[in-house]
Order: sequence, then C-alpha cells, then structure tokens
Amino acid sequence: MKAKWLPISAAVALALGSVSASAVDFHGYMRAGLNYATQGGSAYCFGNGQKGHLLGRLGDECDTYAELALSQEVFNKANNKFTVNTLVAYGTHETLDAVTGQYDYQGNSWQSVGFGGDRAGAEGHSAWHGQRLSLREAWAGYEMPSGIQLWAGKRYYQRKDIHIMDLYYLNNSGTGFGVENIAVGNLGSVSVALIKHQTDVDATAYGWPYRQYPKDGWETFPVESANTAINSYKFDVRWNGIPLWNDASLDVALIYAWQKLSEQQKEIMYDQRKNKELGTKANNAFLATVELTQGNFFGGFNKVVLQYGHDGFDNVGTLSSGSNHNGENVIPYSEKGNGYRFIDWGVIEQPSWNLGYALIATHKNAFDENGTEGGANWSHPTGNDYAFVVRPSYKWSDFTSTVLEFGYTNQTNTGWNGWATDYKDRVKATKLTLAQQWTPGSHFWARPSIRVFASWLSGDLVRHEYFGNTKDDNHQVVLGAQMEAWW
Repeated sequence: MKAKWLPISAAVALALGSVSASAVDFHGYMRAGLNYATQGGSAYCFGNGQKGHLLGRLGDECDTYAELALSQEVFNKANNKFTVNTLVAYGTHETLDAVTGQYDYQGNSWQSVGFGGDRAGAEGHSAWHGQRLSLREAWAGYEMPSGIQLWAGKRYYQRKDIHIMDLYYLNNSGTGFGVENIAVGNLGSVSVALIKHQTDVDATAYGWPYRQYPKDGWETFPVESANTAINSYKFDVRWNGIPLWNDASLDVALIYAWQKLSEQQKEIMYDQRKNKELGTKANNAFLATVELTQGNFFGGFNKVVLQYGHDGFDNVGTLSSGSNHNGENVIPYSEKGNGYRFIDWGVIEQPSWNLGYALIATHKNAFDENGTEGGANWSHPTGNDYAFVVRPSYKWSDFTSTVLEFGYTNQTNTGWNGWATDYKDRVKATKLTLAQQWTPGSHFWARPSIRVFASWLSGDLVRHEYFGNTKDDNHQVVLGAQMEAWW
C-alpha cells in the first residue's frame, strides 16, 4: 500500500506554526593539486594526518581532500534555537601501500592497519585515510536564551590548530554529550563534555595482526584476539575567554580519560604482558592545555600554548607518529610517561606583506610498565623534538602575492620515523617552497587560493624509497599547482 506522506508533512508544518527556521548553511573546506617530481617517479609529501605538516603544508600536500558541511536552524521561538549539523569528508589514500586513485604518496603515515567504520581501516573506511567517505559530524544543538548550548552526537569539538602545519594541538572530537558557553560573569565561559573514542587494540598499539612483547619481540596473535575495541571515555572541561590585559585572553582545557575493559580485553592484555598485575589494567590519561592569545599583534595575533600529557596522553611530548590531534586518541595500555609541549604561533598582517609562523618544542619522559625509564620498545623514548615553520608573503596586489615557506624539524630517532637511521641519535628534515598565488583579497586568510609552486625537500626523514632515489640521495624537487579553499 502506498504511504500517504502529505498529511504527515502538513501535520508537522501545523505543529511548527509560525516558528521560523533559517535556510541551510553550506560551508566546508577542500584542497587538490598536481605534483611533478623532477627526478621522476612519484612525488613525496612528508606531512600527513598522524603528524601534521611539521615542515609546513605549502607545496607538501599530495592528497585530495574535502569536507562538506550542512547545518540548519530548524526551530527558533523566544530565542530557543535548535540546530542540526552534518559534515561529510572525502579524501584519497594517505598510506604507504598502493594508492588507489592517486598517483602520489602521502608519506610516512602509519594508518594502514585496523578495521572499518569509525575505527582505523586498511580497507579505506577510516575517517583519516583511504579512498574514503566519512561522516565526521552528525549532531544536534539546543541554544537557550541565556546563550548556553546543549548538544549531543558526533562532532568536531572546540578544536585548536596551527593552519600552516595542519596540526591540531587540541582536538577531542568524537561522539558525546555536553553543555557549552556557561557564562562565568565577566570571566569568560565554561564548557563540559563527555566524549568517547574507540581504539582497535592492535591498530594503535602494535599493528594488526601482530602484538609486540617488550622482551620477546614480535608474535602473531589469532585474528579473533585482535578484533576487539577499547572504548576510552574522556571528561573534558574548558574555560575559555578569560580576560587578561588589553586584547589578551586565556583558554584552559583539562581532559581526563579512562577505559572500562571487558574480561576478554583483560585476558588479551594479560597474555601480552605475561604479568597479571601489570597486564589487566587499562591506561588512564590526563591532558592539560593553557593557551594565551594576544590580539592586535602587528595587525594579527600571537598564541602561546603550554601542554602537559600523562600516560595515555604522553605523546604530546613528541613530534613522531600520533603527535597530531592531541586529546583525541588515548594510548590504551603499555604507555607510561609524561610529555610537555611549548607552542608559539601566529600571523602578522601588514599592508604590503604578511607572515605566518609556528614553533613547536616537545619533551617526553618515557617509562616501561615497571617504571624503568626508556619506555616500551615500540614507543618514543625519553627525548625532545622540535619544528618550526615561517611563511612570509609579499602582496603585489589585492589578488596576487608571492609566498616563501621554510620548515625544519629535528627529532629523537625512534627507529620508526626515518630510514637507515639506527646509527643516529637524531633525525632531521628541511623544506623550502616558493609559490605564486591568486586570492580574492590580500590578507593571510583569503581563500580560495590558486597556487603554482616549486618545493625542495631533504633530510633523514625523507623516505627515498617512495620517489625512486637511492639511499644516499634523500632529497627531491617538486613542481606543482594547487587549489585550497574554505567557505
């Protein structure tokens, strides 16, 4: 029997009465471009989702990526507003294996393990890699007359990033529930949320289907033992917009994470650790972030950020795999230590030129599960990393400018972040990019941007095997063109 939907829609319209709703808000982000390796072979990009672009993202983005967001205010009566919000992400591979539909490699990425859905997946179903389609946001909000917002669903949650590095130094995104914008007099506002993150046991820690014993090397586990996910629950408290002196404010974020293990997960962890006391306890985590923003800074702004991460969040003290999106992924077990991070970044805007810049310095104290310094042998050891990027631009007119970007990183050698580097204590990489760009306006954030560029990349961390050079020739020159846009 054919359903009669017209009476239903009419009843809904009648129920809404005179309540008005806004038109659909369409916004998003996208990038795509051409990369030509002058030495032949595939172009190589150092940056990726795991680490961000520590050498700067200009001329170092080999992928195609887009986010398309649709939001609508569906109810508004007496300043009681309800909204629905969605965001779909599309992108090409960012792994080291064969690249479907993309001739370039998104280098040095360790995202090729795990399972489908919202979890990591070699099949290309993950939110962050593959020829993938991902629903990043699906949430509803209720804004009260006071300005307080109640929300539930899956969303990007109050993220903080350095644009020229594509690095999120605070990103507790996921599925959850929260209350935002609770005014604290004239002292800013407080937000509280509970957010879940799901981790495949082997995908994050060891690389399915293998599990690594600290003393016994690599062993293979049955598939069924790997096919289990650990749920991390993160209690997130933010105090934003605390006023200081003129044009200055302070944001504070505290995240505490814990896991509730099943009996099967405890058994797997016991088998791995071969020690009941050490092997059946999940790895809790704590992350604290303080951000000082100075506005009206030579026509732009400057941000100083201090972060501290404990145990499952200790990768805040590194710039190797997992250093991006701090607050999102919790290392579920085997990780004992603490990490520290200092960031200074910002933008200077002047009539004839502008400058984007970023400096990150990190330090990690790593311990194995018996409290011995050095860390599990798959982990980043005790040590420090740093990276900096500068992007000056000269404005020829309101529509065109010439951009130079220089980036450098110097890291503790983990054996995971370079090639043939076992004899070195530290590994390095350098990038220099010259670009001509056309934008609708001359300010730093004007988009869309159409660019042509030449980029030089060199150093220990440049993976020669992915663009056909010999071991002693770990550098490349790339010519290209790219579009980047947001709206």
